[in-house]
Amino acid sequence: MKRDINWFLDLYQNGQLDLDPSYQRRSVWTLKDRKFFLDTIFRNYPCPAIFLHKEIDEKAGKLIYHVVDGKQRLETIFRFVQNDIAIDKDYGDTRLSGKKWKGIENDPDLKQKFSNYLLSVEFIDSIDGNYVNEVFDRLNRNSRKLERQELRHAKYDGWFVTVAETESENDEWERFGVVTKARMKRMKDIQFISELLAVALKNRIDGFDQDKIDDIYAEYDSPQEMISSFSEEVFKKRLAFLKDYIFKMENFNEAVTKYAKGLANFYSLWAFIALNLARLRPPQILAEKYSEFMSKVETLTKEKDPEKFLKEHDSYSKAYNYFRNLVQASTDQAQREARNKVLESVLLG
Repeated sequence: MKRDINWFLDLYQNGQLDLDPSYQRRSVWTLKDRKFFLDTIFRNYPCPAIFLHKEIDEKAGKLIYHVVDGKQRLETIFRFVQNDIAIDKDYGDTRLSGKKWKGIENDPDLKQKFSNYLLSVEFIDSIDGNYVNEVFDRLNRNSRKLERQELRHAKYDGWFVTVAETESENDEWERFGVVTKARMKRMKDIQFISELLAVALKNRIDGFDQDKIDDIYAEYDSPQEMISSFSEEVFKKRLAFLKDYIFKMENFNEAVTKYAKGLANFYSLWAFIALNLARLRPPQILAEKYSEFMSKVETLTKEKDPEKFLKEHDSYSKAYNYFRNLVQASTDQAQREARNKVLESVLLG
């Protein structure tokens, strides 16, 4: 079934289009993706189908169309009509290049070309159980051959992916165990570096979540255009400071390679430094305190019964708290934040 853009615009304006049903498939588009879709429309190329589920809203007395898949395409259409997005400046037609909707809506030919563009529509009758997931699993079965980071490499070519992939080539990450030959094979090293960069960008700790990493890649694909407060110079200075500080710790007593070579510990050390820039002690002092504390954590990892050991050694209470949040679900946000609180109490006290 085909429906033109006007049909979707009417539904949207009438409040009959639900872009965020609970079962909608997650998808993140960059500004580049949206401009490419506008290019697809104006060149009248086909695009994948929009999947909808319709039902009667008894209270409102009207038919509601829930968007199961295709939200980003529809959002791009709506945002273009609202003058939020412009066609790519290199489109190749002076009537369209770099233009927003207000720049073409008075041209009958161009307006009709956009409004009459046809999108394929598929209706899903059932949303029970895992039906929706099963439908799209079958449609996208081939994509399972790639890891999520490999898919990001194929999809993005903007600022963030360039920084992450360039960073992974620096030998310093190999020294700390972030980059290894095994991790390089499926781009796991770049994925972890992406998490570290996200801490420096967002000034916060997140749990490991592939969708959140996708969000970072999309948000910072073209940050100079999309984020008014973004400063690449400020970010580069912060990144350089973090790496230099950790190297000074390492060069003083090898604290990093001895105690933070595991990814969970390295993330915690990195996040602690990134979130406490104004309160940091000189790296040599921090290296001493970090080594002293992490030696206790290491002792606990070797104990058969850490709880019994703690009862006999009161001075290990903070180390035990850190250890407890290290051995189970260590990449969850709650565990990462708990480890950070322990480090703050030990290293800043």
